[in-house]
Amino acid sequence: MARLLIPIAAILASITVLVMGSGLMGTLVSTRLSLEAIDPQFKGLIMSAYYIGLVIGAQQGDWVVRRTGHIRAFAIFAAIATVAVLLLGLHVAVWAWFALRVVVGFCLAGAYLVVESWLNARTENRTRGRVFSIYQFLAYLGLAAGQPLLNLYEPVSTELFMVVAVLFALCLVPVALTRTGMPPDTPAHKRMQLRQVVTVSPLAAIVCVAAGLVSGAAFTLTPVFALRMGLDIAGVSLVMTSLILGGMALQWPIGYFSDRYGRRPLMIVVGGGVALVSLALVAAIGPAPLWAILTLAAVFGGLAFTLYPLSVSHANDVLQPDDFVAVTAALLFLWGLGAVAGPIVGGWAIAWLGGVGLLAYMATIGALVALTAWLLRRDTAEAREPFRTLTRTTAVIHHLDPRALPQAAAEEGTPPQDTNDPPSKGPQGD
Repeated sequence: MARLLIPIAAILASITVLVMGSGLMGTLVSTRLSLEAIDPQFKGLIMSAYYIGLVIGAQQGDWVVRRTGHIRAFAIFAAIATVAVLLLGLHVAVWAWFALRVVVGFCLAGAYLVVESWLNARTENRTRGRVFSIYQFLAYLGLAAGQPLLNLYEPVSTELFMVVAVLFALCLVPVALTRTGMPPDTPAHKRMQLRQVVTVSPLAAIVCVAAGLVSGAAFTLTPVFALRMGLDIAGVSLVMTSLILGGMALQWPIGYFSDRYGRRPLMIVVGGGVALVSLALVAAIGPAPLWAILTLAAVFGGLAFTLYPLSVSHANDVLQPDDFVAVTAALLFLWGLGAVAGPIVGGWAIAWLGGVGLLAYMATIGALVALTAWLLRRDTAEAREPFRTLTRTTAVIHHLDPRALPQAAAEEGTPPQDTNDPPSKGPQGD
């Protein structure tokens, strides 16, 4: 394991620190907006701006890497994100925050692109599965570790924005100190039109958009909901930590059952579960103790954050293996569209119904996922690829997935290497 990790330890350390800052920033901005006299609809617009930048950066950020190289590109993205975060802390203005959030989203997508292409270049075929799992685990761990930092200072002050900026700056240090050679250019991947994905696997496309609608709103508007429930800042950070840790904990069990019983039945269960847990949270407002709310938040995160990997796995069940990266890139874009719309629609729901509006929105999306999976029974594959935990960053990470080995080997001009690992029945290392 040491021989596997030493060459990529610096870049893994950088991404962990970067995601810590990103996790803190998302909760901080949402909390700060809740404490300001801003219309909830504009809050949703500001929160969705990050995902707009993330989608644009994931699609267009590679030209910066090709022009400047990986290390300098990473430095550029981190530096601009640091400046944007510091500017966020100076003054709360709707359109200024919207623009700065787009900039931060673009820069973080570019940084993810650098890290993922770097990992892809430094990983052999036989170790891709382990590297893939480690990367996914650290992504969730970094998100969760950033939440308790919300308690360091008052959200209405500028100090927490400075903490985010410090983390964004610190993530540069491991990359700058690395002595490994520069990786080659980011891998090119065959593109697939969205219409092709929708035609071949409409269920995967619909659930992927729904996953973005749920995840985008959950990450950005949960602090708003928690504050309206009467929780303090410490309670908000606990709810967000529970949400993320729950998402990490249930990846493997749901992946195992989807490998065994099929994606569509699990989509029905997960979608229905999201709806039921959302309704349970409505009932828990007021009388329920904090531990019950945290438990429900963890279960909600565990269910909601598996919708995206379920949809990607289902799509790859019904498509050819050499289309894996192209399909996942198309689904990532669909997820991004949902994540952009999620905070906006969720903000409207809060403006219309109050705090319970967010839960009503989540319950509706979950119920629609379950209903769609039930109705589209023909969109089911007989053969299934092993489920893998997936984060939503850039298309490059999917070159690391062991299911992309035939395509990766074709791009390298070498036959795929055999692996000594046993057949996977779920994500490894999570």
